[in-house]
Amino acid sequence: MAKAAKQKGELLFYKFKNIDKLGLFTETYQVPSYIKNNLKDTLRAYQEESLRYLHYAQHNPNANSLYKHLLFNMATGAGKTMVMAATILYMYKEYGYQNFIFFVHTDAIIQKTKENLLNGLSSKYLFNSSIEIEGEQIHIEAVETFPSIPNKNTIYLKLSTIHKIHDELNHYKENSVTYDDLKEIPLVLLGDEAHHFNAETKAKGKAKNSPENEELTWERTIDKLLALQPKNRLFEFTATINLDNKEIYQKYKDKIIYQYDLKQFMNDGYSKRVMLLEANQNDNDKMLDAVLLSQYRKLIAIDNNITGFKPVVLFKSNQIATSKAKQEEFIQIIDSLTPEKITHYLANKRTQLISATSIWHKVIARYTKDDLITIIDMIKDDFNEMNLLNVNKTDLMEEQPVLLNTLEQIDNPIRAVFAVAKVNEGWDVLNLYDIVRISEKASSTKTNTDSEAQLIGRGARYFPFIYKDERSYTRRFDISNHDLSILEQLHYHTINEPSYIRVLHASLEQADIIAQSDGNGIIEHAKLKEKFKESNTYRYGKLYYNKVEEITGEKRSWQSYSLETHFEEEYKIVNETFLTALNDDDSSVLYKLESLQLDKRFFFKAMARQNFYTFNNLQHYFPKLTSMDEFISSDNYLGKIKIDIKLPQSLNIDNLTSKEKLNFLENVLSKIADNICRNYRKYKGTYEFISQPLKDVITDYSLYIDPTIIVNQRITTESSTGKTWYVFDKMIVNQLEHRLIKLLDKFMSKLKVKYDDIYLIRNDEKSTRFKLTEFNGVRGFMPDFILMMKSKNDGAYYQVFLEPKGDDRLLDDKWKQDMLEVINPENIILLDADEDIRLIGIKFFADSQRDIFINDFSSKLYDGEPLEDTSLI
Repeated sequence: MAKAAKQKGELLFYKFKNIDKLGLFTETYQVPSYIKNNLKDTLRAYQEESLRYLHYAQHNPNANSLYKHLLFNMATGAGKTMVMAATILYMYKEYGYQNFIFFVHTDAIIQKTKENLLNGLSSKYLFNSSIEIEGEQIHIEAVETFPSIPNKNTIYLKLSTIHKIHDELNHYKENSVTYDDLKEIPLVLLGDEAHHFNAETKAKGKAKNSPENEELTWERTIDKLLALQPKNRLFEFTATINLDNKEIYQKYKDKIIYQYDLKQFMNDGYSKRVMLLEANQNDNDKMLDAVLLSQYRKLIAIDNNITGFKPVVLFKSNQIATSKAKQEEFIQIIDSLTPEKITHYLANKRTQLISATSIWHKVIARYTKDDLITIIDMIKDDFNEMNLLNVNKTDLMEEQPVLLNTLEQIDNPIRAVFAVAKVNEGWDVLNLYDIVRISEKASSTKTNTDSEAQLIGRGARYFPFIYKDERSYTRRFDISNHDLSILEQLHYHTINEPSYIRVLHASLEQADIIAQSDGNGIIEHAKLKEKFKESNTYRYGKLYYNKVEEITGEKRSWQSYSLETHFEEEYKIVNETFLTALNDDDSSVLYKLESLQLDKRFFFKAMARQNFYTFNNLQHYFPKLTSMDEFISSDNYLGKIKIDIKLPQSLNIDNLTSKEKLNFLENVLSKIADNICRNYRKYKGTYEFISQPLKDVITDYSLYIDPTIIVNQRITTESSTGKTWYVFDKMIVNQLEHRLIKLLDKFMSKLKVKYDDIYLIRNDEKSTRFKLTEFNGVRGFMPDFILMMKSKNDGAYYQVFLEPKGDDRLLDDKWKQDMLEVINPENIILLDADEDIRLIGIKFFADSQRDIFINDFSSKLYDGEPLEDTSLI
């Protein structure tokens, strides 16, 4: 363990990460708009970080020797090709490279990459339809050989298998590329699935069959290409690299520029949640299980107006004959389905269920209440013989590559795939939801289960379905009992054999795949107390929230985009040097904040360097804007921007160079542009509050508790017996929320002197959807707790918004606290209040500002008097 940790710290990535964390690079690099604006999808945070590290490496004056060969080690599904596309734009724009060679080990991935990087009509194309840099149209052209005189504004891309380019270069053929052709051309080599290109390294210390074989390895060819010019670059990409191999580790420890493993990818919510369905069944029952579960998913999508959702099932066998035979049996199963068969099958299934939280309880309940005739007709239509695909070649993607790589498309009818082939690199299916092993034996060999783990990892890619007009690329229903959680889960149907399951879990753990058996989580139910349901607060009370209004063109303003006016940038104090020369001790440096003062020239220059800040584009977002000068000078726009620079005590703001000042301004303008694009919506929050009956909003709810959640977010359940003021019978909340409830419990004896009808309501976001919308902005949030009280003095009803907040979220969510502070009777308008209603917002409850919360609560609700008994503090 100690050795592994030491090795991990030696990787280039971790050295860069530590330098970045300490602020020791010479600049704070932000991914430029010419990359973001020319990619079809928004870059994720980790993708931006990988590009930042690439920039730090290439920006180094010794990059030709230190960083000409780098590797991106990123999880399957993490978007390596998107990073590759961004890298092409970066190397073209920053360093003038026009000639790129992409190589990989299979033709199937070549076809996929053509769709990603060259076919502008493909749904898989990663660039925008038109690539523009500094007002110039950029073209990407596929070539076999590179032109001696390249055209302006053109990127040349040669796509080849490593076999083919190896043969071209080492066995001369007419009209093919040669080493001599490439000697004078600066090249960027892009190696995909790079773990295949290390045969020579792995063979070090072992005998070769012949000297000729050693000379002609793929790896030797790649090295020779890289050495043709000092400026040449090799950027490799892989999800799999065996750093336990001593030779591989030595080769790559100074080359791995970025790592993002599958465990982190899954923890960050970018994958489906992997569920193991363990049952001792024959093949026909397993196939029917998969169909019923798959169709249940589709029905849930239909219920929630999610269009174009087509879950796919993979039936995996070890032999071609088995696969073909099982497909024929499957066709017969579907053809012979009747309501009576389904009813009998599910009744028997119910008797076999052990876990109270198994997904099968929901599936059985759905089919029991629905019209089975209609459902069976849908199943027969969806899983008819024409919608099945059998793939039996050694490499899955060699057969039917178009159908297999477009399974998400509405016009692709395939619902089930029967495969013998190894499900390997290049299959980017997102809507695979069920994997079923057919005719499997209870093999407990590590080799077999390692292969299964790879298959599961590829199937866990997240499908970004649109729900309520919003598309998400991360899981949204992780910790709830929401029906839609089934659309974020991959089910692996396997046998229930203890020794096999034990080895499978070991393989999954080794592959960094987080999996749980169906039913492992706990679903807790919170019910409203009968006493509360009998109260006037529940029967006649209202909950108030602010109205939203449409943002028409004339109303679009700085506030309507929820834009900040105060920014803080950090000055980097140490020049970039060799990694070995860096001093790790930076603890003695003291900092101060100074305001950056800039004249118009800086603004004009900074905006000229970002495509977003053209007058026509700005006027689209701000229709009242009359000139660029107004945008820079007016307090309605950039005129009220304040930029503070965090400086070491030894440095003054006047010591900064013009270039440094310009870089700070560019960073701020880039953030502003991103927020404008992100918040371009139709509605903004107003100061006018309306109501709806409390009993229509607050209901019983259920919560799925995931035992793997980190400590502070871990949800636990406590009974609320004795807390008559808590409206639910159970407190199903995280640890910070438990601490808030305990604090309020200490307040109760004093609050009851001043107030009657005190009730604390947990505002469960999955069940109530009760939210506030930022004043004059577009962001919304749901206060976690609402405290209801009636004053004994004047009979006024108080609705108090309470929001616990982790210390790590205080800065990012500051706008929510700003909004809460504004909520008071002086600032808001109640449109439908027939009684004396007082709406009050309280500052965040956080571990680091507990006293601030108590003082604010006391000031607004208890005349500033102490609320805690000193004996309890």
